[in-house]
Amino acid sequence: MAIYKFYNIQLLPIETDVKEVGHKGYINLFKALGELVDDAKFNKIKLSAIAVAMRGEMYFAPFNVTLFTYAGNEESKTVIYGSFLKFDDVNELVDTNSGKTEYRSNGNTSSKRFDLEFVFDPYTHVLAIHDTRGLPARKPLIKAFSNILEVHAKQLFKKHSLEIEELTSADSIKAFLDLPKKGYKSYEGIVTFSNSDAFDDAMEALLATEKELKDKRVGKWEENYRSFSKSVMTDLPQQAKIQMALATKYGNAEVSYLDEDGVRQKYQMEDYPVREQLKEGTTKGNRDKSIAIIGLIKKAIIKTRAKISALNANKKFIDDTQ
Repeated sequence: MAIYKFYNIQLLPIETDVKEVGHKGYINLFKALGELVDDAKFNKIKLSAIAVAMRGEMYFAPFNVTLFTYAGNEESKTVIYGSFLKFDDVNELVDTNSGKTEYRSNGNTSSKRFDLEFVFDPYTHVLAIHDTRGLPARKPLIKAFSNILEVHAKQLFKKHSLEIEELTSADSIKAFLDLPKKGYKSYEGIVTFSNSDAFDDAMEALLATEKELKDKRVGKWEENYRSFSKSVMTDLPQQAKIQMALATKYGNAEVSYLDEDGVRQKYQMEDYPVREQLKEGTTKGNRDKSIAIIGLIKKAIIKTRAKISALNANKKFIDDTQ
């Protein structure tokens, strides 16, 4: 079974009079990426020339971008299918003992090559990528995505900001909050506000704050709480819990706490990415596979907003974010 991870790609207006890019904007972003790939292949340009450098002398580059249409509820829709390559660029091989050249290529050759399939849904602006051998870790992968897409985003959408976050599981928050603890030492969280998604599924306590931040074009909401050095917080502030519920799709959160034995522990939301499986043999061809993965994307988004029960003196602060 193929397993996929998910990334929320947002183009956020930076001025109050700037409109959303909408699904057509996201389609154009990936069309531009596809044109770059096609041009490189047509002109036989080395793939490393359009790649971003990674650790270990590896590169990360778009390799294939294809647009498919499929039947929506009211009109046809578009899905983007393709792949990224992670590879090294080795043009010469030498004998380990003597150092003599054993092989010299004409260029554009690799000793390590990982083909990473992806599907991008422009309507939810979420990208699913195959979680397989060679996939970079969260931070370097987000950085690679940003570097690759930023060039086209700046050219096409000069008044928008590109933001990318990994989708994480809301169930991990419930499990963490339900753990027995002596108390909390610190909380750090960040949410990048989506100006295209309505937060009408968030609890009422957030709506006024969310509206104010959007109206004032605040791009990121950061919270930071710490206990006294020789003490602990008896509970997390409600704003921190609200932020955690939103950070599963729009940010990240980290909490340091003392467990019931008094041992310091840490909860990191990024350790709980949403993963979904695509059963083998259920699709025929890349178009059908893309449509099936759109279904996985919808499931992944639901997992970021699953029902969360957090106890504060046995009182729920969030009932249902659906």
